[in-house]
Amino acid sequence: MKGEISMKTLFASVFILISGCLYAQDWAKVNPEMNIIIADTTLLRGTIATIEPGKKSEFHTHPANFFFALTDCRIKVYYEDGEVETLDIKAGEGGYGAPERRHQTENVGDKTAKFLLVELKEHPYKK
Repeated sequence: MKGEISMKTLFASVFILISGCLYAQDWAKVNPEMNIIIADTTLLRGTIATIEPGKKSEFHTHPANFFFALTDCRIKVYYEDGEVETLDIKAGEGGYGAPERRHQTENVGDKTAKFLLVELKEHPYKK
């Protein structure tokens, strides 16, 4: 009986960990080729995010964050729930947001998209 309980506990633990990974996929880890990490502390991570024309990220989430566009770009964001939005962003524009749900980002323009992205680790995405 003890063996069964510990196997059930192990199964439940693995399931919870996998579920967490599915819904809180770290942008820098799922797309390392698109990121240069310039600061990483217990409070925040600063990244230069680069998406080449025609490239699309893997699905990922973000904690609360702010960004500053380093280049003009046109990106399309595909949310897991089917919502899609296209954004035309000019160099020098910035913004901030609450923790962001799972999405993919595609550079649909003809120029490299480059951002400074600062993620606030104390405010992660939670489903």
